Amino acid sequence: MPSRRHVLSRARLLFFVATLVVSTSAYVQNEERGNIDTIVDTALTGRGIPVPVPYRHIHGTLGDADFTLELPWNWNGKLLIGSRGFSGDENGETNFRNTGLQKGYAYAQTDLGWFRKDIITSPQDQYWESRRSLVQLTHWVKPYVKQHYGRAPSRTLMVGGSNGGHDSKMMLEDYPNEFDGGLAGYGITSHLEWMGSIARFLRNYDVIAPRITAIRAARAADPNWNPSTTPLNPELTAEQLTALNNIYNMPARVGNITFNIGRFAGSESMWASSYASLQGYLRDSLAKMDRFYDPDGDGELTDDESKLWDPNLSKPAVANDLRRLDNNGRLTRPVLIMHGAADPIVSPGETMAYRALVEAALGVAASRNYLAIYFIPGMGHGGSQYNNVVSAQLDILEAWVDYLQSKGKVGSLPPSSLG
Repeated sequence: MPSRRHVLSRARLLFFVATLVVSTSAYVQNEERGNIDTIVDTALTGRGIPVPVPYRHIHGTLGDADFTLELPWNWNGKLLIGSRGFSGDENGETNFRNTGLQKGYAYAQTDLGWFRKDIITSPQDQYWESRRSLVQLTHWVKPYVKQHYGRAPSRTLMVGGSNGGHDSKMMLEDYPNEFDGGLAGYGITSHLEWMGSIARFLRNYDVIAPRITAIRAARAADPNWNPSTTPLNPELTAEQLTALNNIYNMPARVGNITFNIGRFAGSESMWASSYASLQGYLRDSLAKMDRFYDPDGDGELTDDESKLWDPNLSKPAVANDLRRLDNNGRLTRPVLIMHGAADPIVSPGETMAYRALVEAALGVAASRNYLAIYFIPGMGHGGSQYNNVVSAQLDILEAWVDYLQSKGKVGSLPPSSLG
């Protein structure tokens, strides 16, 4: 996949630098860890950060994955490894980056080696590359940070939202020796079930779309509204009522856990505005996730065909590929999750399923040592409500790591509420 460069224009660079000094560019090659090119050694004021934070910015490539690394002058001795959302790149997830830099963390992020918009036409790209790219980034960044500051990071935390939330859980599960803890915001738990839920949402939403205004009004008037016992006026048709209930109730499984990946009551106001995004995920990714699906055999998938996809009817090879990305819940490092209760993109049911996975793996009591979950009422898929408490999440995670590493002598377990 061609490297996607994001080079600052001279005018934009001067705007960010202000009175700070820009030094020279460099090129570095490391045969074991890959190529690092387009390194720009600068002192920038953080984009979107209220108080200017000078830092060194590095942009490069490891294998076929682009990455960025930010090294603040006033380093707190710690490192954040970030993973992007399903649609982003190495410059995304700025809420973690900006908050981290403000607090003095070094911050690194990769584009994972694939890009949603061209993954179908890029034979070499796979979603599974995420795992390799994140490990490669972590292994390269740690010694580089040590070289830059003269000492190794005292703590490494994994952070991300949405797809990045999934990746944070995956890294903490599978590579606990690399990380001390993580923030896994509003994340996917099973890519196979998530993509299946998107197709199911879209085909059922098409049926109830003519009545969405009335459905939204009924839910706003009564949060406990039950469309089956308190009908609208005029009533939903039998087909519409079935479709609405199909959006609320979508059976799914991950590991040995069965769960509901349907959209929660209270999220109706976000369904219409999320439709195009969900359709885009399906349009850009389904042919990559299920290479066998082609109902009419013409070599192309229409939107109507994509909406009818059901992963339970796919060939076994599809699940064999995608189930490798399922989270497993086997935690030995603490993970903090915040998820919007009205999220229409990634159902909060995925986070509830993750709690069940961890409880099954560790036991209910022991799971409380390594998993803290907070649902934000009325919040959709991330946004300002989440971003405003990233700093607080990091503080809570730090105290939690202190508590576990000191066996309770310092620090504290997560509070019962947050934000």
